[in-house]
Amino acid sequence: MVNAPETIQPLGGVSTKLVKLTEFSDEPETRFRLLPHWPLVRKVAYLGSFVILAMLTQFFVNAADTLMVGRLDDPEQATASAAALGLGMPLYWAVGGFFAAISYGAQAMTGRRFAEGDDRRAGQVLFNAVFVSLFAGALGTAIGYFGSPLAMEFLAEASEEQKQLGTVYVQLRALGIGGMVVTFAFKAFFDGIGQTQVHLLAALVMNVVNIGLNYLLIYGNAALGIPEMGVAGAGWASMIATYIGLAIMIGVSLMPRYNKRFRFFEWGKLRRNLDPVVLRTIVRLMLPAGSASLILMTGFLLFFKFVGQLDADAGGGNTYSAATKILMDVAAVCFMPLLAFGTATATAVAQSLGAGKPNLAARYAWDSVRVGMLAMIPFGLAFLLVPEQIISLWAPNDPAVAAAGASSLQLVAVSLPMLVVALILSQSLYGAGANVYVMAAEGLLHFGCLVPLSWLLGPRLGFGLEGIWTAALIYVWGLGIAMGAKFLAKGWRTIKL
Repeated sequence: MVNAPETIQPLGGVSTKLVKLTEFSDEPETRFRLLPHWPLVRKVAYLGSFVILAMLTQFFVNAADTLMVGRLDDPEQATASAAALGLGMPLYWAVGGFFAAISYGAQAMTGRRFAEGDDRRAGQVLFNAVFVSLFAGALGTAIGYFGSPLAMEFLAEASEEQKQLGTVYVQLRALGIGGMVVTFAFKAFFDGIGQTQVHLLAALVMNVVNIGLNYLLIYGNAALGIPEMGVAGAGWASMIATYIGLAIMIGVSLMPRYNKRFRFFEWGKLRRNLDPVVLRTIVRLMLPAGSASLILMTGFLLFFKFVGQLDADAGGGNTYSAATKILMDVAAVCFMPLLAFGTATATAVAQSLGAGKPNLAARYAWDSVRVGMLAMIPFGLAFLLVPEQIISLWAPNDPAVAAAGASSLQLVAVSLPMLVVALILSQSLYGAGANVYVMAAEGLLHFGCLVPLSWLLGPRLGFGLEGIWTAALIYVWGLGIAMGAKFLAKGWRTIKL
């Protein structure tokens, strides 16, 4: 077995140095520490910086839709469009996220094979992941496109405009699910070998394309003969940007520096690369991770449904629904970097376990939690001190939206410490292969806590939007405790992949 060399040739001027994540000792933690061990953090931060930038860029692909429809000249149309996106995006991710969860197993397997120095088997994981993703993406596209009208009929409570606009948006985004799923298969491989900047490159291009097309299609351009399309324009722009990102990922993988080394696309040996055992393992890890994503989004969709009931009870407007969509986007400014840092930590955990260093894997995870806690301090202070001003950045044409959501944003601030624990440790458990536990915890907390409590504290007992977001706060703290307890239990250290 040949040890992996230290470097790959530069990609587009960006350093592609392979970070050695397993060079540290396997000593366990001996004392409680508030501050992280910086040599470990620097390793994760190097990988995580690219993932964070990529995920923030991907976040802006979605957030740009809300920001730009929120600036439509007609305030009522702008608010209704934001409310439609509030249901449309979670519905899109409920379907797409289930199948894109192929990335969790593929990344964990790639990381272990790479740490073992077996480049061919690491490349074999990508080939099999792409094979699975082609079928999964096609199925996801069909389910998303044909199922979204029925789903919106059930979920849209605020207004008829929310239902109609949301259906159009989800159907257009669903046409891009196939591209997203295959993209995530490639992302899993590159993240697993520590080349996190590859997806960053694709995400940056996607964001530029999405914003440019949003401007043309949402607002229209008379000189070019493009009509104002509103939410439909946002759907078209995001869908087109998805396939452009996929084209970049494929192009990079075909470069000799990757294809010759990892041999995933040797055209004369395609049948050899197709391995039933690898296929089964990828699917076996995908199903619980995808189910966790589906559970997560289903819970949030019901959460939005209860918010829509508040709007309906208030006379059929879209104020609370629009405020909740904006609160989700503002919160995403926090949880997307945390999720990205967790993804980088998952690579460190997977490679450490592959090198036979479970204590090092644990130290990586807990130090990432410590860094996340420090990073959330300024966000928490901003959410507590100037909530209305923050929401107004997203909905400048309707002051009622900012007033409705201000106190709920302060509740988001209180949830941030446990959000750090929940997101980073759940990703670390994915890196270890503990996908079933994460799925089970998500399911119990969503349908045993978030959904019933948001209904009880919101529409049923009349505590309004603050009651619904209090349920979300309790859910986040419960999830953080569940992930922390599992990680402390150490059973994840012995999972075989």
